[in-house]
Amino acid sequence: MPLCLASASPRRQALLNQIKVPFTVLVSDFDETRLPDEPPRQMVVRLAKGKAMSAKKWFVEHGKPVPVILGADTCVVIDKEILGKPASRREAVRMLCKLSGQMHQVYTGIALLSGSVIQTQTVISEVTFAKLTSAQIENYCDGTEPFDKAGAYGVQGVGATFISHISGSYSNIMGLPLRETFVLLTEAGWPGS
Repeated sequence: MPLCLASASPRRQALLNQIKVPFTVLVSDFDETRLPDEPPRQMVVRLAKGKAMSAKKWFVEHGKPVPVILGADTCVVIDKEILGKPASRREAVRMLCKLSGQMHQVYTGIALLSGSVIQTQTVISEVTFAKLTSAQIENYCDGTEPFDKAGAYGVQGVGATFISHISGSYSNIMGLPLRETFVLLTEAGWPGS
């Protein structure tokens, strides 16, 4: 039975394809609202677990065998502020202005649900942006790339031109740390890992 990815993210799907993990997608309806004063590490793990558990509930309610389920959540953190996906062009511009010339962290929580056991891990990468001009930010926000990504940029797209330094997992910045995901799959005894 293929792995079930409890995420609509095309980047997570591309990353699983990259490492040849067969999977199906079940988009979770789990509420991703941040809790008051919730630290980023706890938030991404809670949301990843919630997505996986929500997917399991769907399989149970529909009388289907429950596969191994992978949930993930990513956020960008700068100066203790958590940046999610921008809700508007104005918010995307604000986020990119804040990131310009600064170092920030990308947190991804992953949760692997196998039977009644759920394993979690948090991976943190550091990203440094070059100083961006207003024109660069405005031109970038005229496109579609900023709007479905935490922090309003895509490391795998034009947003890569903003980055002067990365420390840590590149795939984590895309939304799914591959090494850590593969280790969790192996530990869970998932066939093919």
